[in-house]
Amino acid sequence: MRHLISKAAAASAAFLLAASASGAQAATWLLQYAAWSGAPAAASLTLTVDDQMNALGGFNITGVSGQVDGDTILALTANPNQPQASYSADGLFIFDNVLTTSGGVPWLSNPGILFTSASGFEYNLFSDSPTQYELYKAAPGQGYVANSVGMVTAETILPRGLGPLSEGGFAVPEPASWALMIMGFGGVGAVLRGKRRRAMAPG
Repeated sequence: MRHLISKAAAASAAFLLAASASGAQAATWLLQYAAWSGAPAAASLTLTVDDQMNALGGFNITGVSGQVDGDTILALTANPNQPQASYSADGLFIFDNVLTTSGGVPWLSNPGILFTSASGFEYNLFSDSPTQYELYKAAPGQGYVANSVGMVTAETILPRGLGPLSEGGFAVPEPASWALMIMGFGGVGAVLRGKRRRAMAPG
């Protein structure tokens, strides 16, 4: 029995080490864009972002949803050279789909993110600085149809206060990890109690 408990404790410890080494796989960020001048006037974006730093020191954005002035976002335009910048197929935009956290502030890179909407428009949101952004809108066959300058506020919603993109820098254990960790601690405790009983037994 003690042998079985020791094996369970060792297995759970190995699993937890592997889980903590791999870290969380993604973070979710909410971005709100508000224009100071021009149009589009506002955008509300939910970004899915890799939780591991890329080769250039930023974090790859892998998905986007939300809306721009009520126009529903369909999809992030895939970047074949990520994290390096690419040109859009129509040649109108350059983009990299990367979130940066230099200076401890989350912000989109310049050239920023590129995505398409339900009404057929392309949008490119990028930063001039951590406190100033531009949002461009283009229509197929027409080119640019609008652009605005404004600001972005960003907050992480998953994991809350955890992961490299937020305070702390720790991954959130999955429920299975918690179960194995509890089993492991229980197993270690049982082994230690057994050793203490043998040491206290009269010789």
